[in-house]
Amino acid sequence: MLLSNQKRLKIQEIIRRISLDKEVSLKERIYIEKYAKHSSTISLWLKKANSIRRHGIQSESNINGLLQSMGIDGLDKENHFDPKKDDISDWFGGSPDWIKRS
Repeated sequence: MLLSNQKRLKIQEIIRRISLDKEVSLKERIYIEKYAKHSSTISLWLKKANSIRRHGIQSESNINGLLQSMGIDGLDKENHFDPKKDDISDWFGGSPDWIKRS
């Protein structure tokens, strides 16, 4: 999906406000979700922004920073993989498509 420079900047501005926990209208949120469904890049930007909003920016020198940079849920204790209870394929279910295909 090719975006005009104007649309990309608008999307990045909305995502920046999400990461800073600033006000984002429902109309803007729907706009972002529409593009995130069709673009893995925008989906990743949105996942990172939500992670930063919830947990702050994580240091890239630890596992939390790696998870955040890849847009993978896992910073919340309830999202951690437990091999006794969880199936690895289900655990990666919310990850980007390129990880699911691996």
